[in-house]
Order: sequence, then structure tokens, then C-alpha cells
Amino acid sequence: MQALGAIVCHVVFDAGLHGLFMALIVGAIGYACHVKGAKQGKPLLNVCKKLSIFCLAIMIPGFISLISTHQLPPVGVYNINSIGFICFWGWICLHISAEEMNHQFFPGGKDSEPDLQGN
Repeated sequence: MQALGAIVCHVVFDAGLHGLFMALIVGAIGYACHVKGAKQGKPLLNVCKKLSIFCLAIMIPGFISLISTHQLPPVGVYNINSIGFICFWGWICLHISAEEMNHQFFPGGKDSEPDLQGN
């Protein structure tokens, strides 16, 4: 049980920290697009907001550990690989960005599209 707590506190904190970094990059790109008047700016800012909230939420156990013990718990032979975390969050950012742009560029309600039975 102690190993599970250490992994949740340390590894998930590191993953959330890298995700927050990627969210800030997406937010900076979204802000630059928004200032230039490109229609991709607003969806990217929404992605930044959603991803930042999620990453901050998964970092809470690590924050609690840092506040109470002034360090993250040891997890044995865990070696951080930033490129792996950045690739992981890059794929997530790509997927969320595509979904957000699809939702904003092609808003579809119940009245605009018939269902599979043609109603």
C-alpha cells in the first residue's frame, strides 16, 4: 500500500507537472492565434483551461506530500523521462484540440442533423 501511495504521489505528480507545461504551451499558441484573429485561438484556449484543471487536480496528492514532508516520496528505481511525458501529453493535447475545434467549428444540435433512422 505504501508503494501505491508513493507512485500516486510522485509519478502522477511528475506526469501532471509535464501536462501543465504542455497546457501552458497550448495556451500560449492559442493566445497568439486569438490576438491575430485566427479562429483556432478560442478552442486552444479552452483546451489549455481544461488540461490545466485536470493536471492540477491529479497533482493534489503530490502537493500534499510536498507540504507535509517537504519532498515527494521515494519510489525506488524510478527514473523520470521527460520526453515520454511530453509525447504522452502531446497526444492528449492533439486529441482534445481536434475535438474542441470540431465542436466549435461545426456546432450541431438535435435539430440540425437527422438521426440514423432518418427522423
